[in-house]
Amino acid sequence: MELHNKAIKFDKMVRDRSNDELGLFEKYDEILSEIRSRIIKHKSSKVLDIGCGTGNLCGELSDKIDIVGIDTNLEMISYAKKKYNNMEVKLGSFLEEPFRKNYFDVVVTTYAFHGLNNCEKREAIKNTLEYLKDDGKVIIADFMFANEIEKEICLSSLYAKGRQDLLDVINKKYYTNLEELEAYVRSLNCKIHSEHIVNFTWVIEIKK
Repeated sequence: MELHNKAIKFDKMVRDRSNDELGLFEKYDEILSEIRSRIIKHKSSKVLDIGCGTGNLCGELSDKIDIVGIDTNLEMISYAKKKYNNMEVKLGSFLEEPFRKNYFDVVVTTYAFHGLNNCEKREAIKNTLEYLKDDGKVIIADFMFANEIEKEICLSSLYAKGRQDLLDVINKKYYTNLEELEAYVRSLNCKIHSEHIVNFTWVIEIKK
């Protein structure tokens, strides 16, 4: 049990609303369910889940689909494997060279992309596209602002309310500027579709 303490706490945290004043994980299970539906609708047979954590997104698909989950945290992927023994797991990150090119139908990541700064995000997008088959797609669910103006309005509002604690929660990570990301993806001659789900959470799909 000790080995998996952090992983168990993570699974509880994403479903515990009591300390989530920003609503970062609101509709967590509904969002994961929606993304699983998109994976199935795409008729995927091979899926790469980057930042897979404890396997909450793709683990339950691993009985019928080849799932590879990668994460930088050994404890997380160890627990994912314990929960879903058909799921292949390995240590890795967005920023490493693709270990299988043109191989996956879908590359997906949930609640992990905000750990990357802007330069790293661009590198990550390039890497995820290299993993994909020609008709594949990338699905990202994460914390984002529509643009810099929206971010400044949000931060100013929290500052006016004296909520430095919540400001710190946002500022210690790199919430994506969606306007900038969309421009970058289009510069790669790829298509991108963005959908706001709730609070800071957006789901975007990128196709070659």
